[in-house]
Amino acid sequence: MKKIPRLAVRPEHVYRLFYPSVPSILCAKWKAVSAMPVSSAVAVSDSPARIAVAVKKGLGTDLIMRRAPAFSLNWLDSQKRGLVTRLSRGKIRSKDKLGSLKISYMILMKTPVLEDSLAYVILEKEKTLDVGDHHLFIGRVIGAMASLDFDQYWKFREYRPILYLGSGNKKTFATL
Repeated sequence: MKKIPRLAVRPEHVYRLFYPSVPSILCAKWKAVSAMPVSSAVAVSDSPARIAVAVKKGLGTDLIMRRAPAFSLNWLDSQKRGLVTRLSRGKIRSKDKLGSLKISYMILMKTPVLEDSLAYVILEKEKTLDVGDHHLFIGRVIGAMASLDFDQYWKFREYRPILYLGSGNKKTFATL
């Protein structure tokens, strides 16, 4: 068996081993509408269905998420990669980040949901945990929809996921 050469990874860079990942768009509303791409979201329970999302402390979305009673995760097709890039660039001082970027959304169950999403999950926030330089938000699934390209699993006939490569790469987002 061939020996695999390895190098040490600094603990603060271990998260990069998870890239590429498929980002979702986190949306929340509490006196203002906020949204951002997240690569740190994971299903943590099947029954009852719960999802955890990590958001860096101090971001505008973190502030809104700490107060919002619910939030959504939205998955976009690679054709909408530009939308994800716009959401990931710089701070936008607005009561409606999505509206200011001309990103269409609707309010479902008091939560913003992107009109262009191929799938979305709406969650009622149950718990917020302080986990170092991030907050971990745990939500219970209260609604979910997906395009017809999803039948218990993605078929990938129409859906081409966006891949997040990490902010340190020359190209932050890519496609399959």
